[in-house]
Amino acid sequence: MDKEKKKLLKEKVRNRKESSAWSRQSGYMLAAKIIMLVLTAVFPLFMVAMTGAGMIKYRSSYDEYLPNIGIYFVISSALMTLGAVLCIFRKSLPNLISFICTVSGFTLCMVMLKRFTDRADKSGWTGYGRYQFMPVSDMFTGRILPVILPCAIAAVIAAVQFFSYDASEERRKRRERKKAKEEAPAPSVLGDPD
Repeated sequence: MDKEKKKLLKEKVRNRKESSAWSRQSGYMLAAKIIMLVLTAVFPLFMVAMTGAGMIKYRSSYDEYLPNIGIYFVISSALMTLGAVLCIFRKSLPNLISFICTVSGFTLCMVMLKRFTDRADKSGWTGYGRYQFMPVSDMFTGRILPVILPCAIAAVIAAVQFFSYDASEERRKRRERKKAKEEAPAPSVLGDPD
C-alpha cells in the first residue's frame, strides 16, 4: 500500500512540475525584466513625463505649440510604461499589447522630441544657469534619448514571450478546445435519450 501511495505521489509531483513549466522562467529573463522596470521608472516614467509636465505647467512661457508637445510626451510616457508593465506577464495577449504600446509610445516620443528640438534650434534657445550656452535641443535630447534602452528591452521581452513554445502551445490548446466545443453535438431539444 505504501509503495502505491509513493508511486502516486511521485506521479502527482511529476505532473505538477510538467504543468507548472508555464510558470517557470529563466534567470536571465527575470534579470532582464528587473533591469527593464528600473530603467522604465527612470527614463520613460520620470524623464519623459516630467519634461511633458513641465511644458504643460509653464505653458505661459512658451507659444501654444509646445504645451501640445508636452501633452504628447506625457501620453508617450504612459504608453511606454504600460508596455513595460504588461511584458511582465507571460500570457500571449498582454505581451502583444505590451509590444504595441512600447513601440507606439517610443515612436510618439521620438517624433515629439524631433519636433521640439527643431523648434528650439530654429528659435536659438539656450540654457541658463549651469547649462548656459548649451543649446536646449542638446539638453533635452540627452534627457529623453535614453528611453531607447528600456523600450528595446521591453519589446524584446514581449516578442520572446509571445513567440515562446509555451505561449504557442497555450494558443494551440485554446483553439482546439474552442473547435471541440463548436463541433460538439447539440443537446436534444425534445429530451429524447437517443
